[in-house]
Parts: sequence; C-alpha cells; structure tokens
Amino acid sequence: MTEQAKPKIYVAPSANRKNGLPNRYFRILKEELSRYFDVLEADGRPCLMQGLALLRNSIKADICLLSFVETVPFHKLGFIQYLMAMLSLRVLRLRGRGIVFIFHNPRPHQGENWMTRRLILRQLVFSDAVISHSKECAAVARERLLSLGKDPSVVHYICHPLYDSGEVKNVRKNDEVLIWGNILPYKGVLEFVSSKAVRDAGLKVRIVGQCEDPVLDSGIRDTIAIPSATGFSYENRAPGFEELSELIPSSRWVVFPYIPGSVSGSGVLMDTVSMGGNPVGPAVGAFLDLNEEGMCAVYRSEEEMVRILKSDRRVPDAERVAFMRRNSWHSYAGFISKIYRDD
Repeated sequence: MTEQAKPKIYVAPSANRKNGLPNRYFRILKEELSRYFDVLEADGRPCLMQGLALLRNSIKADICLLSFVETVPFHKLGFIQYLMAMLSLRVLRLRGRGIVFIFHNPRPHQGENWMTRRLILRQLVFSDAVISHSKECAAVARERLLSLGKDPSVVHYICHPLYDSGEVKNVRKNDEVLIWGNILPYKGVLEFVSSKAVRDAGLKVRIVGQCEDPVLDSGIRDTIAIPSATGFSYENRAPGFEELSELIPSSRWVVFPYIPGSVSGSGVLMDTVSMGGNPVGPAVGAFLDLNEEGMCAVYRSEEEMVRILKSDRRVPDAERVAFMRRNSWHSYAGFISKIYRDD
C-alpha cells in the first residue's frame, strides 16, 4: 500500500473527553492506523454532534471505524443524532464503503431503548467486521447475527490493546486497595463502599477519580462518613498518568466493583495491567478473559471479593510484559488494516 494509495479512514467518535481522564484509546488507535490509512479528523478536536460528524465523514471516508455510535440517542438532540447516524450507515452502504464496528459493550452504560437497539443491529448487519474486546461481547454479537441468518464469522475477539508504559516503577508496596478512574454509576463505587462485607473487612480503601454526578458524589461522601465505614478515603479529582504510575503498582489491589450488565471491556483495567497493578473485578467480560491469562483476579460474590482483597498475590512482571507484547496497539491496527489489504 503506497503512501499515495492510502484509503481514508474515519474513527468515530472523533472527540476526546473534555473532563476527567482523557480516553487514550482513540488517540493511540489513530496514531497506529496512520501507518496504513489517511486518518480523517486525526486531531480529536471536539465536535458539536457526534451524529453530524459521522454523517459528514460518511461522504468522505473509504472506511469508517465505529465505536459507541449507539450512545448518540443519549446526547443532546438525541433523536436527530440517531437519524443522522442511521443515515450515515445507509450512505456508507450505498457508496460501497467499509464499516468496522467495535462492539465494546452488550448495551450502553446509560441504558437502552429502541434507538440504541436499532443502531446496534444496523452496525452488526452492515459491517465488514465486528471487533469485541471480550469473549462475552463477541458471543453476544455472533448470537444476534445468527438469529438474523447472517454470517457470524465476521465477529472477532481481540484483547483490548495495552499501552506500553515502559518499566514499572519500583515503588514501595502498601496495604491500600485502590479504586481509580472516572466515577460513574455503572462502576459500582457507591455499592462497594455501602457493602457491609467490605466495611467489616477493615480494608484501607483509597478512591481517586473524578465524579461529575453531584448525587453520586454526595452519596459516596455520606456513606464513608458513617462510623462503620472507617478506612475509606475519597478524592474527587482526575489524577494524572504520572501519579497513577506510582499509585497503581504501590497498591495491594486495584478493585473494579463494576455492576455487571452493561460492562464488557475496560480500558481502565488494561491501563492498570500495563502500569504494573494487581487488578480484581467481577467474573464477567474482559475481567474473566484476563483471569484466564493470569492477569486479573475475579470474584462472584462480595464474600469472595473480600477474601481476595485481604490476600497477597501479584501478577509476575515477566508474565505481564509478555502479555503486553502479545496484545500491542501495533498488532491491533495491523489486524484492522488486513481487512482491507490485498497482500
């Protein structure tokens, strides 16, 4: 593929988060894809409407790589954005252009409705390839395609790629259990601190993450302030990656008390692994996949979670490095390019 012959690819969504920790997934993916494609809107500048950006680029792009398009009904002017997204997919199909659907979660974190279901269905049916970062989500995609009489072989499980964080810092280990990342309802932080089993365990729990929901923020603060909730600390802020590179490997465990249902993959989980952390999460989705690889502990009950958090276990550094090399961003972008390459 010569430099002049590079196809134009649009990666949706094109914008980064304005608040909290930035989503590095799309920035790094675009950088890696630029080896093979002419990446449209590569700078990641915020756009007014994701649906409009997709419609604009459906006319220009040779290939569209779609993530979270099914969430546009929850954005401002959601119904209009839904119509734009549906039209975009039709335009791409009529133009004979490529579509790759990155199916991150079985349903959006915000919930689902007839618009989200139709957008997921349209993407599944119209795509040349469907990529899922958990075996669970890939199975959901195959089942839906089979129910429609479509070929399920277009669905591929690819482990969420890892960032090369370099050598893990040799930091002093402590007894803290860490929760980090943007704090949202589906991440189960309030349920975790409210758990009697967790409070009775006498754990030292440090929560460092930005919460923009005042009701959720107040609920966490009020819960950890009660007398039976000793050992908890909560900082509503977005830590930098430099700080995280010390917080994560120094903690005994990094816990993800996510509420199963809408969660399948997790970029925060992969960041934790790449920074030398010791993750534990529910026995679903990518957590279960990484457990099979020896990179993550999983629990099926609160009691099991507490037993793990009180134990001493660490992912061997050599195994972590080997896992990162097998699941690099470079290999991920290379896989996407091979879908459209003749060689």
